[in-house]
Amino acid sequence: MSELALFGGTPAVTNPPVERWVQVNDEVKAAVNALLDQGVVSIGGPTGVIGDFEAAFAAMTGSRYALAMNSGTATLHSAYFAVGVGPGDEVLCPAYTWHASATPIIHCAATPVFCDIRPESLTIDPDDVERRITKRTKALCVVHVFGNVCDMDRLCDIAHRHNLALIEDASHAHGALWKGKPVGSFGPVGCFSMQGGKAVSGGEAGVAITDDPEVLDRMILLGHFGRPRRGVLEVVNTIGDMSLGAKYRAHPWAIAMASVGLKRLPELNARRTANYEFLNDRLRGCPGLEVIDALPGATRAGYLELKFKLTREAVQTASRERIVEAMHAEGAPVTADRYSDLNFTYGLLHAAPLFTTVDRRTLGGCFYDPTGSDVPARPSLPVAEDLNQRLVSLPAFIDVTRESLAEVAAAMRKVMQRLGELAD
Repeated sequence: MSELALFGGTPAVTNPPVERWVQVNDEVKAAVNALLDQGVVSIGGPTGVIGDFEAAFAAMTGSRYALAMNSGTATLHSAYFAVGVGPGDEVLCPAYTWHASATPIIHCAATPVFCDIRPESLTIDPDDVERRITKRTKALCVVHVFGNVCDMDRLCDIAHRHNLALIEDASHAHGALWKGKPVGSFGPVGCFSMQGGKAVSGGEAGVAITDDPEVLDRMILLGHFGRPRRGVLEVVNTIGDMSLGAKYRAHPWAIAMASVGLKRLPELNARRTANYEFLNDRLRGCPGLEVIDALPGATRAGYLELKFKLTREAVQTASRERIVEAMHAEGAPVTADRYSDLNFTYGLLHAAPLFTTVDRRTLGGCFYDPTGSDVPARPSLPVAEDLNQRLVSLPAFIDVTRESLAEVAAAMRKVMQRLGELAD
C-alpha cells in the first residue's frame, strides 16, 4: 500500500502550523479607538495620524515625501499620472503580477506592454524590457513580486539610457533592499499596497513615496482635494484648491492600523525571512522541486506568500493540481500559485481579455488609446507562461513553531519522492 496520505497512508504533518501572529492586536484596537474617542473620522491634510505615518514611512524608505492613500491601486494610478503618462504612451510592466500594476495605465489612455520574467526570481527580465522599448515608451513599472527584489542596477541603467520614468510597485516588499537601498526609492515614485494581509496593512490603504516635489504636487492634484501642495508647479497653483476629481486620500482609521504595522515591520520581516530560509534549506535538493533564492544584492522582505517551483519533469509526471492535492492530504497548506489561471481566470496579464480581446472603446471614458495606435498583439513570454503553471505557494508564516515547519517540508518532500504514484 502507498505511504501517501492521499491513498490511505499516515499524514506527514501531525503538528500543523498555527499562526500566532495577530495582525489586529490590542495596540491596533487602541489606536483606532483613540481616534473614535476623539471623533476623528476624516483627515484631509498631512496632520495627525496621517502626517505622523507619512513621516515615519518616508524615513523608513529614505525618501523626502510619503503620501498616504486609500489603496495601492490609487498609488499606481497617481504614479503614472504624476510622471506624465498619457494618450499614445506605452508603459512596460511584467505580465506576472497583480492586475493593479497594469490597469491604472489604461486610466491614462495609455497602453501596457507586458514583459517576461527572470526564472530564478520571478521578477521582470531586464533583457526583455530592453527589447520591448519603442519610441512610444514613457515609463517602466517594475514589481518586487512576493518580496523578490528586481535587479535594480540593470533596470535603473535601462531607464536612464532610454529616458523612462521608473515606477516601483513594492506592494509585496515593505522593507526590502537592493544593495542596502530601500525598494521604492530608486525612481520618481515608489508604490506600496497596505491592503489585507500585506506586511504593513490598514485593511484597505496604500502609500506612495517620492523625492520630487513636482511629482508630489501632481499626485496631490489628482486625488487629494484640500491638501496643501508644495506649489512648485504653475498648473497646480492655477487650479488652486480644486482637485481633478479622484478621491484617493486615506481613512485615518486605516492609517492608525498601518502605523502599528509599520512599527512591527522589522520583527515581521525577520521572522518571515527566517522561516522561508528554514523551509528552503529543508527543501533544497528535493527531487522535482526548486527553491527560489534572492538575487545577489537583494534583501527580501514583505513576501505575502512563499513560492516554490515544480520542475518541468515533475509536472509531466503528475499535474500540479494532483501534487497540491497530495500535499494537502499530508497536511501541508500548499496551494497553486495565485497568478495562474487556476486562481484567477485571466491568468497572466498579457493573456487577459482586457488586454487581448475587449474593445476598450466600448467601455466609455478614457480606457483606450484615442490616438488610434494599434494595441500590441499578445506577446510571447515563454518564461512567465512556463513558470506560472509550475509554481506552488505556502503562507508567509510569521510566528509558527519550527517543528511544524519541519513537518510541512517533510510532507512536501514525501510527496515529491513518491511522485510516480500520482502519475495521471
